[in-house]
Amino acid sequence: MTYLISILGQFETRYKMVLILTLGLILLVLASAGKLHADEHSKAQMHYMTGLKLLKDQSQNAATNHAKANIWFTMAAYEGHEGALFHLGVSYENGRGVQKDLRLAAHFYRLAAARHHVAAQYNLAVMTAHGKGVKRDLEKALALILIAKQNTGLNPNARLRLNQFQIAIEGMLNNAQISRTERQVAKLFGTGI
Repeated sequence: MTYLISILGQFETRYKMVLILTLGLILLVLASAGKLHADEHSKAQMHYMTGLKLLKDQSQNAATNHAKANIWFTMAAYEGHEGALFHLGVSYENGRGVQKDLRLAAHFYRLAAARHHVAAQYNLAVMTAHGKGVKRDLEKALALILIAKQNTGLNPNARLRLNQFQIAIEGMLNNAQISRTERQVAKLFGTGI
């Protein structure tokens, strides 16, 4: 520190203040670097919330708001935010602010589904059952629904929707396929279905 003070003595008064402010800023950045790492989740949440606000904003062109929202969702998704990943999937599935791309939609749904986002699991199951953006696979679609139903925090409407889709898929599979899928999911979760 004394070395720093001796160096400061060599500068004119007007440059001393600039140098002191610069050093202070450097120390502030270094001190907050650890805090920034801890705040990544809250930063991702802020980006996500900004994207949601843009989607709800009716004051501008909807296409413009969707495109802007996708930028914020992309920043949040980069940090692993499951809601942002889901919304990017919806955007690509419907061509909302981006060019429609079912393969990218499935990709983002898959990433969100892996983070236990129930709506993403459902949407990916629907795409998988119909072969949209992914190879058609009814057993995999059923597995996604059974996995989504493992979520204990489901609201009654979501549970009803999952049950209805499960019944529809099971109507297209034979008993052996259903049993095999149920065993695989039970093995994955260590529970009975």
